[in-house]
Amino acid sequence: PQATQSIPTPNQTKRDFPRQNAAHAAPSPRTPGIPGTIDCGPKTEEEERLHGDALKLAEGPEEIRVERAKKMLNSIESQSRLDFRPGCGLDQSKFRAQFGLEMLHLWALKLNLIAVDRTEGGRHFAEVCEQVWTRAEVRLHEEGIHSFLLSKNLKELQQWTFGSMTAYDKAIITLQDTDNDADFIGALWRNIYDCDPEAKPEHVATLADYTLDQIQILQEADKVKMFEGELHWGTPPVALTRTQEDLDLEKYGEPVLVPGPEKKIIEFRWSSEYPIVR
Repeated sequence: PQATQSIPTPNQTKRDFPRQNAAHAAPSPRTPGIPGTIDCGPKTEEEERLHGDALKLAEGPEEIRVERAKKMLNSIESQSRLDFRPGCGLDQSKFRAQFGLEMLHLWALKLNLIAVDRTEGGRHFAEVCEQVWTRAEVRLHEEGIHSFLLSKNLKELQQWTFGSMTAYDKAIITLQDTDNDADFIGALWRNIYDCDPEAKPEHVATLADYTLDQIQILQEADKVKMFEGELHWGTPPVALTRTQEDLDLEKYGEPVLVPGPEKKIIEFRWSSEYPIVR
């Protein structure tokens, strides 16, 4: 679909995301299947037909799943390597920011794959992860990691990746249930912006808006084509979708007195006490 960036407001229609039980973490590395429960609500007759077609496609031979997984990852990497600096303030020359952005898109895809079918969608997600780790070894080597440290660094990368997805899972459920995106914004700040105290809240909130748009775009996409690896994404934000005035900074920041030319003023900065979940 042709994607357009929306600017969420408090009065906007509440989004309906694919659901995953927050009590279940993301899968262990190299383990097929996704634990958790999915609640997608009742399906129309047409949705049931498309669901059945996608499920038949998902149950294909392993070698075909591998090729689809590679195609999915190619799409994720291409989208994530577009310029996110204008709207999100991301320095994509840093490995952490770039890889984290790719895993954020993978997480959006994961929600939709397992919403179609927990088992087969989980297998496809696990297969994409296999391709991620294969390519990550090459990238870590290119980053200057010595060969005898590759295994250790890859394990840390896997732990961070699945930890971040667990944080996103929990935050998206909170957002769906309470319409409060502070947890999701906080999770993005910790995992994409690497707890950078100089990161601007409006940039992180803009990335949050973009991510929610991608979940919805995938949710509305043809599920058969999605399982074939044909993914469609929206355009990265070229400007802020939110300003500081739109944000309740007290939800994820702490007040700090800053000396001004005439008197001290209060600014809200990222809370050092905010729990870090990786």
